[in-house]
Amino acid sequence: MLLRSNSVFFASIIILTLLIFFLITNIVTRRRAEKALRESQERMKAILKASPVGICLVVNRKLDWANEEMYRMTGYEQCSRIGQSVRILYPDDKEYNRVGRELYAGITKTGISHVETRLVKRDGTTFDCRIQACNLDPTDPAKGQIIALTDISKTKLFEAQLLQACKMEAVGTLAGGISHDFNNLLQAIMGYTQLLLLKQSKEDPEFAQLKQIEKSARRGGELTRRLLTFSRNVESKPKPLNLNNEIKRAYTILKRTIPKMIDIELILEDDLKSINADPMQMEQILMNLGVNSRDAMPDGGRLIFETKNVVLDEEYFKTNPTAAMPGEYVMLNIADTGCGMGKETMEHIYEPFFTTKQVGKGTGLGLAMVYGIVESHGGYITSYSKPDEGTNFRIYFPVLKEDIEKQASEKKEEEIQGGGETILLVDDEEAVLDIAKGMLEHFGYTAITAESGEDAIEIFKKSNPYPDLVILDVGMPGMGGHKCLKELLKIYPEIKVIIASGYSENGKVEKTVKSGAAWFIAKPYRLTGMLKKVREILGSG
Repeated sequence: MLLRSNSVFFASIIILTLLIFFLITNIVTRRRAEKALRESQERMKAILKASPVGICLVVNRKLDWANEEMYRMTGYEQCSRIGQSVRILYPDDKEYNRVGRELYAGITKTGISHVETRLVKRDGTTFDCRIQACNLDPTDPAKGQIIALTDISKTKLFEAQLLQACKMEAVGTLAGGISHDFNNLLQAIMGYTQLLLLKQSKEDPEFAQLKQIEKSARRGGELTRRLLTFSRNVESKPKPLNLNNEIKRAYTILKRTIPKMIDIELILEDDLKSINADPMQMEQILMNLGVNSRDAMPDGGRLIFETKNVVLDEEYFKTNPTAAMPGEYVMLNIADTGCGMGKETMEHIYEPFFTTKQVGKGTGLGLAMVYGIVESHGGYITSYSKPDEGTNFRIYFPVLKEDIEKQASEKKEEEIQGGGETILLVDDEEAVLDIAKGMLEHFGYTAITAESGEDAIEIFKKSNPYPDLVILDVGMPGMGGHKCLKELLKIYPEIKVIIASGYSENGKVEKTVKSGAAWFIAKPYRLTGMLKKVREILGSG
């Protein structure tokens, strides 16, 4: 009996020990699991806190939970919207319902859904975002949806900027392709008109009409140059200048052309720093924006030109990602009190050929050209406008490191002088040859013509003595102007050559000029200007 009692006792002890062991093991395991869970939760909290994406749980389209980034993106205080409808984040019921339908359809079909929309912050401002959603429990949609919000405002901005650049490149390619032929046509119109003007006195009735034809042809040439300018297919000729001086010159012109009920105000910084810019292109910016403001104020108003030295720091570029680089800038502010523009119009103002003016009142190149000029100068342009609140353009030009402006004295108008030298004209356009020959002979020169580079070489070889000057077109079929110049220089290295072209002064034209030409003149050119340059080059020998 005693032995049996001892056996039972020891068995009980063993069972009790095992129970205690399993209990302790279970407690340790549970505590380890709890610790691991706490650590996992802390990691998840840290991840959600550091996430650049707004994440939230939405149940029955009401906010159940959200991370800090979600509140930061929308501008609300943390936990302030728990239990509230997410409708407040949408601009209207139509967008709220659209997003809901598309998210539901996407989740139902693939388990995850993507939608782009525009949400409203607490302060009323909006931002573009991408919403990604999936069910918290794939088997029970009623438990809610996990929503991830990504702010894509900057991405949209970069996409718009890239699209604008592509449009400009496309139009620039088109302009570059047609500029040579188009300028040759304009050269013929201008040339024949100027020849007729030489035979007319200012008192003749036809004189004013011929001047209008000449003016229209010049405007056609300017139209091509504008296309090339904003597309960067023409090189600017920058020099150190004070923007205040350019504004004062533009002010003088605008004062004579803008209706008197529009007041022009100048608010110019006294010690404005210099910029490196093309004076003609600065004038184009001022005149384009000034004329636009005039058209926006048919009943009168105020047009303001303001300049200021500013420093754009890192903070500025965080909110303006498309701006250039931090540093010192000269700000040009042009504002008016006109009719203003709506949001839809503002999204298209820099597009080539976009205009709100009536047919025949505008080309749609004004602001596109302004945009291109600013970009080519390393600058940055912003615009603001609302209907009935006027329009404001702010342009920032980098300050010139060497803050010195060289003032060139204006040359007095000189009379055209002729001469008895022999000039070889080379161009594939018969009309251009005819005009230039007639003008040169009118002023006493002997003019020889060639319709190709090959003809020019043969004529030059047979000439005794050689012609004193060659006026050579670049864009000709066959040998072309560049190779023709090289062959002429081989025959007679001292020959003086003026390069004429309807293309912009870059690329192939620039290469030809650097090969040994004495000068470059862009078509369509004024024959009087060409004659002065001819005399200057011949006289220099």
